[in-house]
Amino acid sequence: MTLPTSSALTDHRTYASLRRAVRAMTALWVKVGRLKRRDRRGATPLRPGEGGYTLTEIMIALAIVSLMLGGAAVAAFGQLEKARKKETINMMRKVKDGVLQWRMDATGEQCPGSLADLVTTKVLTKEPKDGWGRPFVMKCPGEHDTDGIDLYSFGKDGKEGTPDDLKSWEDDK
Repeated sequence: MTLPTSSALTDHRTYASLRRAVRAMTALWVKVGRLKRRDRRGATPLRPGEGGYTLTEIMIALAIVSLMLGGAAVAAFGQLEKARKKETINMMRKVKDGVLQWRMDATGEQCPGSLADLVTTKVLTKEPKDGWGRPFVMKCPGEHDTDGIDLYSFGKDGKEGTPDDLKSWEDDK
């Protein structure tokens, strides 16, 4: 590190003591080894054994990073399934509200023929699907919700009657 050496700075006692302190700190850092002296070309001389990283060190670092990323991926996929279930439950509520609106708009009719009817009458903007991209199974009027509709999603596995199925008449899981 170099400091300005104008005559105004060299005459002032405060700057002279500051320059001495900087020289002392630089010498200390060089002695400790954190700051290396450079040659005239600006290159830092290498000592034996300072050539870089070995292949083993690089492989260990890659293994540690991949383990960390693997753990993060496992946690993220668990959250993804929760988000899909929540999305499905929210879509079921939206469809139920859409059916109520359809009843008010369609004079006296109890139920739409299918979920596609809600889209054609512009109650919903697109055909509702569950969090896994499959259409809902609709029963209107419902057996469990006699004033409304029963919606059913087959869940993650896409098979009927498994524990991961989501039903609009059950409490939120």
